[in-house]
Amino acid sequence: MRKCALEVGIPDSYRMIIMYLSRNPGSSQKELSEFASKTTAAVNQTVKEMQSNGYIRKETDEKDQRYTRLYLTEKGMEKSELLRERLHKSDNIITEKMGFENEEKLIEFLDGMTELIKGGL
Repeated sequence: MRKCALEVGIPDSYRMIIMYLSRNPGSSQKELSEFASKTTAAVNQTVKEMQSNGYIRKETDEKDQRYTRLYLTEKGMEKSELLRERLHKSDNIITEKMGFENEEKLIEFLDGMTELIKGGL
């Protein structure tokens, strides 16, 4: 994923935030830090950098003025879409090589691993 992000011009430190905000617009920095397993301070620094580089914008929450919501800008959305397309292309290449039957086995295996992890591994 890191390589795919770099190929479309997304710095590695931006990758997880762009992916998260593309699926969860209006998230808070706290939500981002929990998702990325990083400190709020670390996420805050990256968010400031991303804002100054035109990837995200901040808006004050209308219901509670103490909170700030984050959204991708047009540039951020374009990069998100480029990354999504690049990842789909990579997935297609991998599944082409594996074949349908092996892909189904892999999905079954990964689903089992997910359940094991959720169960408190």
